[in-house]
Amino acid sequence: METNNNAITVLYYDQTDMTSICSEVLSGLDVEKNQRVILPQGYRDDKIIVAILDGDCHVRNSLGDRQVYS
Repeated sequence: METNNNAITVLYYDQTDMTSICSEVLSGLDVEKNQRVILPQGYRDDKIIVAILDGDCHVRNSLGDRQVYS
């Protein structure tokens, strides 16, 4: 296993407030041979992880953020 110094962005819902998606940037994580990132012990607690993205990403809009026009 090797350490990846590149940043990743985790998109998740907090189980205590699932009304909006959250994001967090992590770096310096271990990576398996198949390029799967190993999240820190306990990181998944109280989270529903939706996606892991390469790089420091900013979510501009997510479901429900924009007004629906008819």
